[in-house]
Amino acid sequence: MYKTIPIRGRFTDEEKAFWVDQCQHSNSLINCAIYYTRQNHYARLESMDNAFTTYWCSDELYSGWKTYSCQTTYPELDKALKDNPHYKGLAAQAAQQTLKLVGESIASYNGLVKAYYNGDVDRPSLPKYRKKGGLAAVTFPRQALTFKNGYFQPSISKETKRELITDIKLLLPDFIDSDWVKEVTIRPYYGDFWIDWVIDDGKQPIKINPHLDYSQAWGFDHGGTNWLTGVSTLGKSLIIDGRKLKSMNQGYCRLLAKYKQGKSDFYWDANLDRIQRKRNNQMRDAINKAARFIVNRCLNDQIGNIVIGWNKLQKVSASLGKVSNQSFVPIPTGRLIQRLKELASEYGIMVTLTEEAYTSKASYLDDDNLYRHGEKPAGWKPSGKRVKRGLYQSAKGFLTSSDAQAAANILKKVATQLSLSLAEVGRASLTVPQRYDLFKRLNKSYRKRCVAWLQPA
Repeated sequence: MYKTIPIRGRFTDEEKAFWVDQCQHSNSLINCAIYYTRQNHYARLESMDNAFTTYWCSDELYSGWKTYSCQTTYPELDKALKDNPHYKGLAAQAAQQTLKLVGESIASYNGLVKAYYNGDVDRPSLPKYRKKGGLAAVTFPRQALTFKNGYFQPSISKETKRELITDIKLLLPDFIDSDWVKEVTIRPYYGDFWIDWVIDDGKQPIKINPHLDYSQAWGFDHGGTNWLTGVSTLGKSLIIDGRKLKSMNQGYCRLLAKYKQGKSDFYWDANLDRIQRKRNNQMRDAINKAARFIVNRCLNDQIGNIVIGWNKLQKVSASLGKVSNQSFVPIPTGRLIQRLKELASEYGIMVTLTEEAYTSKASYLDDDNLYRHGEKPAGWKPSGKRVKRGLYQSAKGFLTSSDAQAAANILKKVATQLSLSLAEVGRASLTVPQRYDLFKRLNKSYRKRCVAWLQPA
């Protein structure tokens, strides 16, 4: 199974200067490749009849080039730029990897051109230039790396090697076998350099795990203060606390505003680099802990399904007000879902996403019908109501956690699809979910208790 493991690089000043030089060459080579691509593309358009046209868009008259696919390919770029000084400043295979990225961008543009004429997307544009003098990632495939005494040495071009005053080494982490490494990327990251180790550990995703019961599931509703509220078909419930995440995000926004006060919107400095790095690391840590906790809970309960309510683009178009948007939108639930999919596949746990329309309004205990977004019949009203923040009252007067009953409704939406039985999901499991703090309450022993379920028999 291929994985990417990011590790912060610990380089000396001399090594850092080398990587700055290599990343600058990579950035300039990308710009040279884009320049070559654009010149070729527009020269081709000029040779075509009626490629430059005048057309109406709404009530305005526009003129410009018609949208055509770009014919430039990676082999053509590699042949044309072999004598480029930035190509020669990089190791040959590293330069080729950089040009392949431009080739992939061109292929993506061509795909968007087809979608544009099908009416699926707005008019696409050719790849744009990167900032002059900026830094871009440098990638070394396994063939361009030499392993020796616990570290890798990357290939270095002749032009650059004669100027080196120190050996360039990439120390291999203890938990990675040298035979696993397939590719290494050095990328600039807010004033630092990170090493992305791309490995293949030989494991295969598990499709069916005999230790798990696929007729059982955990359903999760996401939010802000209660980041994830879960209800299982075994009658258990929990809340992953999101207050710490909200606090971290508020502190980040406060510091950002402090350092940018009185300056332009585009101002950035080393202090802002440090603040952004810290905030991103905190979010990544929370995502990994939450994903591991959920997967371990499924393994501990021998549950084979995870169901998450998720509406596409719901955060992009959120208009909850300035304060609520700041508390809800930056919480990285989408990245958590992606991490859950990656981690769950290692153990045979199925992750299902379902749209969550009306799950918070409809009453689970009163068996209200659940409709897809936009399909609610005129005059439909839920049987229960939310009487105060976090508290839902059914038609019979039973009080439950509003987020827990939303999670139960999410399970209900896919019960037929996944052949789930909701007989154990009742008032007791929706009343007082157990709250977990990812940063204080959990300990390593919880992970060890799940070791017996990690691999199939």
